[in-house]
Formats: sequence, structure tokens, C-alpha cells
Amino acid sequence: MENQKKEQDFLSRTIDFVFSNDKRKWLIPIFILGLFLRIIVARNISALGDEMIHGTHAIGFLHSGLISTILQSPLWFYLSDIVFQILPVTLFSLRFLSVFYGAFSIILIYLIGSRIFDKKIGLISAFLFSVSYFIIRYSLAEMDISAVFFLLMAVHFFLIALENKKFPWLAAVCIGLAALIKTLSLYFVPAFVVGFFLFSKKDDEDKRKRLKGSIKNIIYFGLIIILIFTPIIVHNYLWYKDKGQVDVYTAQYFKIEKSRQAYVGVAGFDASFSYFIKRLPELFINMSVSIWHLDPVIVILGILGIFFGFFIKEKRKFWIFLLVFEISGYFFLLISANLQTHETTLVPVLCLFGGFFIDKIAKKLSVINYKRIIFVIFALILIFQLFMLWPHLTGRSALSQMREYAVESMDKNSIVVVDARIYRGRIAFLFNDFHYLESQYFPQILDMNNNLTGTAIPIKAYFIEAVQDDYGWGTIKNQPEFNSSVEQMFNYLRNNSIKEKTFYGGGGYDDETGKPILSVYQTTINLKPQVINLIDSTHDWFYYPVNYKPKEKIFDQYDVNGIFDNLLYKLVWLIIIISIILASIAPCLAVYELYKQK
Repeated sequence: MENQKKEQDFLSRTIDFVFSNDKRKWLIPIFILGLFLRIIVARNISALGDEMIHGTHAIGFLHSGLISTILQSPLWFYLSDIVFQILPVTLFSLRFLSVFYGAFSIILIYLIGSRIFDKKIGLISAFLFSVSYFIIRYSLAEMDISAVFFLLMAVHFFLIALENKKFPWLAAVCIGLAALIKTLSLYFVPAFVVGFFLFSKKDDEDKRKRLKGSIKNIIYFGLIIILIFTPIIVHNYLWYKDKGQVDVYTAQYFKIEKSRQAYVGVAGFDASFSYFIKRLPELFINMSVSIWHLDPVIVILGILGIFFGFFIKEKRKFWIFLLVFEISGYFFLLISANLQTHETTLVPVLCLFGGFFIDKIAKKLSVINYKRIIFVIFALILIFQLFMLWPHLTGRSALSQMREYAVESMDKNSIVVVDARIYRGRIAFLFNDFHYLESQYFPQILDMNNNLTGTAIPIKAYFIEAVQDDYGWGTIKNQPEFNSSVEQMFNYLRNNSIKEKTFYGGGGYDDETGKPILSVYQTTINLKPQVINLIDSTHDWFYYPVNYKPKEKIFDQYDVNGIFDNLLYKLVWLIIIISIILASIAPCLAVYELYKQK
């Protein structure tokens, strides 16, 4: 009876909510729309190069024993591998965190917008973020979208705490989690330092006392962030102590020569910090050009909102805080590594100011009808965003199709010979759980097989061909001899096997819609069982063995010696475990914050 009563009460409250004037109800379709678009694009869109590094390195990370990596913070990898325990490893599951945290960021945009401005502007801003084609198409196996969620949560809790004259410890925790997902999230900390001075100003207090209090709060705030960020610091400390090596960012900023030499050519990470400072004028020119490609509508609306927002005196503190958040974070990202994925950090603030500008225009034209104007603006923006997303919504990449086919239809006990003209990261992702072999090693394996003792047994073999000769490298046209030798091999393999499947392009990027991209051939060959171990020994990708097996091949493996270092190492593991739990439940906290909003 009691359960039945609770169900009736819940149903009654739900019905009351639906038919009430509560503006939060409109966030539901906005959230669903944003989630739906992100799911489709994440499943369809072809892969960028870095995705095949980060995404592939996330597979098996739970048993890697690592407390950080050479290139990125550890939390994203741990959370991704937890996803792989629930969902099969596909292009969508690689991108799940970007979809998940990207969708819940819509709620945070609403909460921040409604707190700074009002609920109407919060809803408009949430809609802009929900349908932003730039944000949606970057729902990739990258850390930025996930880190943005925690940075937005930090902004939300920071504003609440200072408004209520409390210390913003939750904001510090969120920044720490963001940094454990992507180290470069620390570049947004200056905005919060400025915020302490902006929002703590009171005319009836002594200036010296106020300054002292702000500095004390900043120190405590920083200590919380550093505590959560400890795994990266300790990882570098232990690794340097044992092997004299550090990760790419530490090598870049502190000019540690041994490590910089180890990372030569790795996306410019071997270059020093001063190198990027010298290139600032060039970088700013590139930024001013590329920023318009973010999302033209939201960029224009956001810039107009920033301009008009300056003249509202009572909002000036928020205006300064958000602008410092935007500029300081992006400035340091720009001089660290000028990657387009970093520009996703610009969009949330542009959406907040864009929402403000749309509301201002609608009110100016309110003689027509405010709701009708908002509806028309929403419809036009949605049409434009869908137009920009159309290639990613209507076609599906061969890579995505190939991986799902491998999971569902290919024999895991078989061997897979993969065309070396396919980008190595894509090969490692596609067949990480198979006995795969790049085609250039196949003749050597056959020779070794002939020299091994024992009896050969029939083993199913798949041959995966890059039909267009280059799938992800972009350099095969400059290697005619290599291309010719691979083509000769596949001519022979095609004549001695059965074609099983061909996957056609779609989804944008390098998958040309409707063109054959990958073909799968199947046959049976006689091999001695020992060959399987030789095949698996070739599974190395970008400083790490695929699936982190064997562990001794992990580049940043080190020994922990001494009582102090062992205690430090155990403390770090405790921080990582707590961080995984906090990061997993954080979206629930965002929903709770929405629920308790008055």
C-alpha cells in the first residue's frame, strides 16, 4: 500500500509539473534532442587521428597498473575502460564519455545561465549548446568535452558558494576532476582566482582584511586541486626517479632533454614552451580565422551578447568572470598545442552570451510576440545546425561498420591480416581483441611458420583491404613502391579467398560517401599454433602494447622503492578510486541541482 501511494504521489507530481508554468520542463526536450544528435554522430562519424591513439589506449587500461600516461591524465582512460566492461568496444563506446558528459553539460549551461541572467536565458543558452554542430561533431574519443562538463560544474558551484558567502570546495573538486581528465584544464584556474576578488568585494569591510581573506581562500582552493591532481605529479616523480623520464607536458615545459628526445615528432610536444610563445602572433592570426569555423551562428550571437552584456552594470562581475574564464583558458591551450578540439572550450561561454543576446532581441521585438519570436529563432538555428551536421547524420563511416561487424560476425580465434595502408591506430582499434597482423609482416610470418617444429593446423584467416589504397595515413600517394607491393599481395589474396563483405564510406571526414572503403576476405590457411604468439607480439601502438599486454612493454613502467614512495603510491591509488566514483555520480549531482532549483 505504501509503495502504491508513493507511485501515485510521484505520478501526481509529474502531471502537475507537466502542466505547470515551471520553465524547467522545457529543458527535457532540449536535453533529449541534444542527446539524440550526439548519439547518432558519435556512432556515424569517421575517426580523427588522435581518437585512435586515446581511444585505443583506453582499452584494457583498468589492468595497466598506470596512475597516468605519457600524454594525458588517467581518469578519462579509467572511465572509458569501465564503459568497455558494459558495452562492446565500438566507435560509439570509445566516444561514450563525450556523449554522456556533453549531454549533461546542457543542464549545467541552463543552471549557470539561469543563475547569472534568468531561467528564460538559461533555456535559450541550453538550446544553443544542445544543437551546436561544432560541439556535437566533436563528441569524439577526446577528453575536452568531458573536461568541459567538470569545468562548467566548477563554475556553477563557485557562483553558488560565493553568493552564499561559503568556501567553494565543490568547485575546487570539480576542477581537480577536470584536470584528472585533461591536464590542460588547469589553465582555467586563473578565472576562479579573479572570481575570488570579484565576488568577495564588500564596501563595509576593511580592504586589507578582504584581500587577506581572498588570498587565504585561493590557497586552500589551490591545495584541493593539487591534491586531486596528485596522480600526475607522483607519476612523473616516480618515473623520473627510477628511469629519468617524464610525460610530454612536463618534458615540454621544463625542458627535460631525455624525455623530449623520446617524444620527437609527437604532434610538436618535443618543442619547448618558449617555441610556442615565439609563435604567438601567428597563432592568434590562425585563431581569429579558425574561430569562425567553430559554429558561425553561435560565434556571432555570442560576440554580440558579450558586447551588449558589458553595458549591464549589475552583471559586470559575471561578464568579467566569464570572459577571463574564456580568454585565460584558451590562451594557454593555444600556446600549448594549437588543436581544433581545444576550441570546444569556447562554445559554452558563447552559448551563455548568445542566449542573453537572443532574449534581448526577442524582448525588443516583443510587440510581435516574445514566444513566437523565440520559436522562429530556434527553428532557424536548428535548421542551420542540422544542415551542417547532415553528412554525419545521414551516413556511417566504414570504420564504425567494420568494427561492429568484427564484434558480431568474425571469429576471435582466427588471424586477421590487415592492409598496412590502413592507419596503424585504426588497425589497433578495429582488431584489438583479435590475432591481427599488418600485411607487411605476413610473408615473414609464413617463412617463420615453415621453420617451426610441430604440426600445422587449419586456421580461419581474414584479409582486410583498403580499397581506396589509403585509409587514414594520408601519405600513401607519396610511397608508390610500398603501395604497389601491398597491391600485389592483395591481388594474390583476393584470388585465393572469398569476399565476405565490403563497407562503403559515410559519416564525413575522410570517408567519401558511397565509395567502397574496406573489403573483408576470408579463407583457411595451415599454420603451426606457435605462430599465434609471434603474431600477437607485433601489437604495439604509440608507446604502449595494445591492451597493455605484456606489461613489461609499457613505456612509462617503473619500480616503486622505499617506504615513503610506496605510501605515496598507495595514496595516489586512493585518490584515483575516489575520483572515478565522484566522476561517475557527478551527472546525478547536476540533475539534483536542477531538481532543487526554485
